Amino acid sequence: MKPSFSNLEVIKFAVGMEDMGIVFYEDYAKKSDGEIRTLFLRLADDERRHKAFFQSLLDETEKEAGSFEYMFDESVTSFFEAFAQSAGFSRESKDIETNREAILEGITTETLTIEYYKDLLTYSKEKTKETLEIIIKEEEGHLELLKGLL
Repeated sequence: MKPSFSNLEVIKFAVGMEDMGIVFYEDYAKKSDGEIRTLFLRLADDERRHKAFFQSLLDETEKEAGSFEYMFDESVTSFFEAFAQSAGFSRESKDIETNREAILEGITTETLTIEYYKDLLTYSKEKTKETLEIIIKEEEGHLELLKGLL
């Protein structure tokens, strides 16, 4: 049986994912140069915009729920923790020697992020689905930009 997540749960986790994306792209921008560095800084700004979008949606959803002290239930927390700890999704910075390696790391991260957001569509209510579909399109745009640099 698939777990069912509330809009609040999905959005809270998405805010955290976008935070990780900001750190990821800023870190790789420091390790890159030229056009790649500029692109990574732009992608970090996009992640900030995504976070702000999710944060405003979170604020609105919390008001509707009437709770600023919302807690995840145990199954939801376990699901999100397992995903975040997955080795494939780790956004920890790796040592890179070339811009190509940085691009490949970005491609991997964007691909996994898109897959995750698409998985969340099956657990989400309509309002959250609409939001996720917008963000998926943005992340797919990031993926295409990165692939175009190879």
